[in-house]
Parts: sequence; structure tokens; C-alpha cells
Amino acid sequence: MQLSNSADRYGAVSKLFHWLTALLILSAIPLGIIANDMAYAIKNPDIASGPAEIARTAFLFSMHKTIGVTAFFVAIGRIAWALSQPKPGLLNGDKKLESLAAETVHWLLYGSLLTVPLSGWIHHAATTGFAPIWWPFGQSLPFVTKDEALAELFSTVHYLLSWLLIVSLALHIAGALKHHVVEKDATLRRMLPGKVSASPSTRQPKHGGAFLTALFVWASVLGGGGALGMYAHHKDETVFETALPKEETQAVAEATNAGNAWFVTEGTLSIKATQLNNPIEGSFADWTADIVFDEIPDADEVYGKVIVDIAITSLTLGSVTSQALGKDYFNAEAHPTANFSASIIKEGGQYVASGDLTIRGVSIPVSMPFTLSVDGDQAVANGELDVDRRDFGVGPQDEASAGATVSVAFALNAERAKDADDSSSSAQSDIIEAPTWTVETGALGIEIIQLGSKVQGTFENWNADIAFNETPLDDESYGRIRAEIDIASLSVGSVTAQAMGADYLDASGFPNAIFDAQVIKPATGYAAVGSLKIKGVEVPVTLPFDLALEGNSAVASGTLEVDRRDFGIGPTDEASLAAQVKIYFELTAAKNE
Repeated sequence: MQLSNSADRYGAVSKLFHWLTALLILSAIPLGIIANDMAYAIKNPDIASGPAEIARTAFLFSMHKTIGVTAFFVAIGRIAWALSQPKPGLLNGDKKLESLAAETVHWLLYGSLLTVPLSGWIHHAATTGFAPIWWPFGQSLPFVTKDEALAELFSTVHYLLSWLLIVSLALHIAGALKHHVVEKDATLRRMLPGKVSASPSTRQPKHGGAFLTALFVWASVLGGGGALGMYAHHKDETVFETALPKEETQAVAEATNAGNAWFVTEGTLSIKATQLNNPIEGSFADWTADIVFDEIPDADEVYGKVIVDIAITSLTLGSVTSQALGKDYFNAEAHPTANFSASIIKEGGQYVASGDLTIRGVSIPVSMPFTLSVDGDQAVANGELDVDRRDFGVGPQDEASAGATVSVAFALNAERAKDADDSSSSAQSDIIEAPTWTVETGALGIEIIQLGSKVQGTFENWNADIAFNETPLDDESYGRIRAEIDIASLSVGSVTAQAMGADYLDASGFPNAIFDAQVIKPATGYAAVGSLKIKGVEVPVTLPFDLALEGNSAVASGTLEVDRRDFGIGPTDEASLAAQVKIYFELTAAKNE
């Protein structure tokens, strides 16, 4: 048996690499397609799915990824072997166009055998929550961080290059069959087992032209994806938590007759869980905390009370967010809010919030130890609590796909609410109303992905009532914004009529949209926290925005992302229209004298 190649024959090693690669690729491709379709079905609220379907999908994804990584290393070995061996010449090298096409397809195949699994691997490593690769070397990659934007980017790259691989593979197979059936030469047979040799044609193509053609094809595919807007939805977002207005915390203090009220100035609320033995982390973007605390305990040795309300729908948990919000887990549609109500006590010299945690309508007594540092009217607190998700009916009873223990952690900065007769509060009370501003120029637009392409539109008619002050008012806000939008004034290219229809914005039934919000100042920038009302449905939203002030003039811009399905706009699935819609504005305004 001849192991090495010769000028007219492939050796046994090259044949082994060829057919092993073919087996791996032809296994990985259908597994990926099937698993992807199953994942979309799980995310579709109209299709019933449970832990069994999720486990099967994860199993297929793990198999797909494991085969893909194996194919990557086999491809490296195959390329290294090919570089050390003579390559048998083409039998039709004298046919210029055919030989150029054959060589180009070979370059595309070799490149795809590396880039397709590698892009998928990077997507896997950057994703929080995944079906694992079945091997003992870990799930991460050097220099690849957990980043959902990066994961989505390489998911798109993997998708585009996978289709390029499929097309190249089809052309390669078609060419081999043409040689075998039509031209009846030995091109295919010399890659089969046995001693098959054939004399190459005298004329052979040069590799440079085919390589440059392959590079052009790669650039066209990746660039075409960009032109179609397939990368457009990747966006870093700053997530912040809503601080409870001071007057509300003061009311809590009066109602409980315990200690001093505090309001949260900034903070995070996060969870950690385990899926398929891999850690996943997430956070809640929307939550409020009523806090009453005094450094000196009352007669019952209680230092205060804390009430936390959590919007379950604001959870982000990487690639498993939709699964976590589904009926078998948090069931966010039926139980949109979780609550933690506890008294603050001390045990063993450490502060503990002891009370009830309510999730999915189930209340369980819990105790959360936390650290607290108080410096005058400022406080910093951190704590973590482990719970068994099964106690709340979240997820399956077994731990085959999801671990039972879930950690809930918080970190916050808080400020003591001022007394009514406090001098600083009295100084602020001089500001009864924020100055009003008039919009001089402005633009209001939307952006959505339809059938993989970015679609943009603008509203011609809209108005905004703005009251804003550079220093906070008595309620700790900086003012208020109310905008009214004429839905019928939307222009969105060729799909304008569709957008106006009853299944979408329903402009005839609901001619106006309303945005009404308070202006607050989180850790960075400003934000308008309030509600957006479209088609008669009012949804709480938070719009972060940039603001530049110069005397009596202001320039502001911001982008809000909403899920159109929350307002009953368009189909519930995302087959033709992406769920996320960007609403963006830019304006200049002048302060009214």
C-alpha cells in the first residue's frame, strides 16, 4: 500500500484524510440544520415544548459542535500532510475554465474546513449558556470573552460560511460525478481504495488565479451579509437599574415606623445557574428596592426592612434567555414579577435579610447574608443567596439538563433620604418646576430586520413636550418628556402600506403613539424612564440618551429597543420579521425664557 502521493496517484494517507473529512462534514451539516430548527421551535411561543425537547436539542447541538471541532483538527492535519506531498495533477488541466473552477472550489473547501468550525467555536466560547463540546479540554478559547454581541457576530459569520461550504461541497461532488459519468476518466476512482493511477494532462493551471478567485468569493459572501444587514443587530447596551424615587422610600419609612429610608442610586441584580454542567450568568435590568435601615436596632433587634420587586421579563441569560422565560421555567407571561420582602437583622455579627422570596406565585422563606458599609448618608451593600429552583416549580425536577441550585446576587450603592426639614432638601424645594424646552430641529426613526435585511423608516409628524433642569428636583428626577407620534406619518419604503395595516401598526385604529417618561441620571448619561403606548398597549421602557448642554441650547440623541410583539405588532415568530425594533431620535432644543 502506497502511503505517500505521487505525480499520478493519491496515497493511502491522503485518501484517509479525504474520506474522514467527508464523513465528518456530511454528519455535522444536517445535525446543525436540524438542531437549529429545533431551537427555533423551542423559542416559538406557539409551539409547545418542554424539558425533553430542550434536552434533545442540546444533545444534537453538542454532537454537531463536537464533530465540527474534530473536523477542524482533521483539516489541520490534512492541510499539513498536503503541504508535505506532491499533488497529482488534474486530468483536464488543458481546459482552462474547468480547471480554474476546480482549483477555486478546492481552495474554498480547504478554507471552509478551517473557518466554518473555527467561527462556530468562537460563537460557542463567547456565548453564555450553551450545549457543551464533548471533550475534556474546557469550553473556552484564548482571547475570547463572554460577550453576546461577539457571539451573535460569529454566529452570523458561521451561518454565511456554512452555506458557502455547502455550495462548494455540492460543486465538488458534481464535478467528481461529471468526470466519472460523463468524461469517464479516473478523477474519482484514484481517490477510491486501490492502486488507481492516471496521467495528468500536460498543461496544469496556476494556483494564484484560483486562490485570488476564492478570496473574492469569501469577501463577497461576508460583505454581502453586511450589505443585507445581517450584522446590524449587534449592539452593546448599558443596562442600569431603576432607582426608587425618594418620596416613595420616605412613604415606606413612615408606614413601617422603622429607621431611615434609603434610595438606590446604582446597582445590579444577577443570577448564576448551571446548564448541562456549564455555568451560565445573567442579570435583571428592571427592579426596584424599598429600603428602610437604621444603624441602631429597634426593640425587636430589627435594623429595618427591604422590599424588592423584580420584573422577570427584564432577565437576560445569554442564549437561553427565551428558554428561561418560558412556561416550564420562570413563566414570565403568567408571573411577570418576583418579590423579596424581608426584615434586616444581625446573625453572628453579620447583617441578614430574612423574609420571603416569591417566584411564580410560590413564597419560600429565605435568609440572605450581606455586607454593608455606611459612610454618613452613603452606603454600599453586597449579598448573595442560593436557592433551589425546584422549590418554586422552575424547570425540570431532575438535574440532567439544569442544576438545581441558583445563586442570586446583588450589589448596590444607596443614599439616605433627607428629612423634610433638612437644609439641602429645603434648598431643592425652591425648584418647583423644571424649565420647558422647545424642539427646534429633530428626527425620529425606526430600524428593523426583515427577511435578513435592514429596513429603516422615519416619522414626519411628531411633537415633544420637554421639561428639564440641570440639577435634580425634589423627586430626584431632572424633568419629564412627553412625545406624541403620528403613526400615519411613518415612511418605511416599499413596506409602508404593510406597516400601516391592521396586523402591524394599525394606523387607522390607533393613529397615535405616546411616550411619557421621567428623566433620571443613572451611573452614566441620562435616561428617560416611563412608558411607550402603541396600539393601545402600554409597556414600561427605559430610553438611555446622550445630552450636550451649552447655555440655553441642548443637543440630545438616543436609541430605544423594544419587542414589537409586546404591542401586538406583526407575527409572533421571527421567520420574516425580527422581534427587536430600534427607535432612535436626534434633536436640538432651546430653553424657553
